[in-house]
Amino acid sequence: MKKTPAVFLDRDGTVNHEKGYLSDEKDLKLYSYAVKSILMLQKAGFKIVIITNQSGIARGYFTEKKLSVIHKTLLKMLKDKGVIIDGIYYCPHGADDVCDCRKPKIGMAKLAEKNLNIDLSKSYVVGDSIRDYLMGYNFGGKGILVMTGHGKKQYAKLKDEKRKPLAVSKNLYEAVKIILKDYEKK
Repeated sequence: MKKTPAVFLDRDGTVNHEKGYLSDEKDLKLYSYAVKSILMLQKAGFKIVIITNQSGIARGYFTEKKLSVIHKTLLKMLKDKGVIIDGIYYCPHGADDVCDCRKPKIGMAKLAEKNLNIDLSKSYVVGDSIRDYLMGYNFGGKGILVMTGHGKKQYAKLKDEKRKPLAVSKNLYEAVKIILKDYEKK
């Protein structure tokens, strides 16, 4: 079976507005361009996977059960607009925990690769953090930093990073246009 490229999307600050430890589905608000952006990727043949560090679980701010409700709500919001998400993967650990899933580590991507038959070498990560785009490089793909969410603060730290993103974009919509253009080159 032929492997398919994916676009891994960070959740908070990329697909939906950054809330700071989103712990209630009522506070979930999609960016106005999120649906259009993801539909463009789907039409181009990418699998869409949401990957999110959720250290709020380790900190006791919310439970995995509550996170499940938030994710079900997010999936329904997107499905109601015609968007199908192929998978959602999260890391429940804190920054000091030893795990292989917290971005920029690649545990979530490797699990998605196995479960969804993804070609990581042709895949991308889009997020509002340096650790998001670094995850893309760490699994052999590419990454884009968006200026929404924590992106502007993260951008200021780019000068200290050896590996730069494929691009820095205004938002998810602009990142999708970059991905589609870059993927055509392959």
